[in-house]
Amino acid sequence: MKAAFSKLPLALLFVAACAASTGANAQDAKKALATKLAQMQAKTDGAAMANQLTADAVQLPLSTWSQRLDESVPPARQKDVRDKLDVELKKFADNTHKAIDAQVSKAAEAALVPVFMDKLSEDEMKTIIAYMESPAAVKFQSLSADAGNAWAQKVIDATRPTVEANVKSFDAAASKIVGVPAASPGSAANGKSQAAPAAPASASKK
Repeated sequence: MKAAFSKLPLALLFVAACAASTGANAQDAKKALATKLAQMQAKTDGAAMANQLTADAVQLPLSTWSQRLDESVPPARQKDVRDKLDVELKKFADNTHKAIDAQVSKAAEAALVPVFMDKLSEDEMKTIIAYMESPAAVKFQSLSADAGNAWAQKVIDATRPTVEANVKSFDAAASKIVGVPAASPGSAANGKSQAAPAAPASASKK
């Protein structure tokens, strides 16, 4: 009996080690599912998010310079000036979109994996990945607002310096075209999502 009891601590340690290993494996499996789900969402929604955030960034210089043009440029010159502003605005939009698009997939995993790990079970993620109609899919959809906001914020934070530099470059070019000093520095990427314009960005009036 004494010999049997002397082996008990080793047996308990073995059981504990096995349990810890099993738990770690289960967590790794769940994280792999969450990562796959985040990648799928990036593939499905990434382009739309990049377009949305670009439109948000473009809105500030667009509205600022459209107003300044109306106030500062004689009517006879406005068409020519608007055409030149549109060229610079397209450069700004293209550069900003490129920077944002490069961060969308990276930010998806960083932002969404923790949300999915916390809010969804392994079985629920399997169901969602399989695109099955189920209560789990409904629950996943209910997370879209919070998850999307977290994702967008990651992209905004990652691209803020680039977008702000692009705003300064656009302001400088616009200032030369319009013939007035640039406005005080602003930030198109202010860390808060704004409603994007429904129509494509343009300095031209419709």
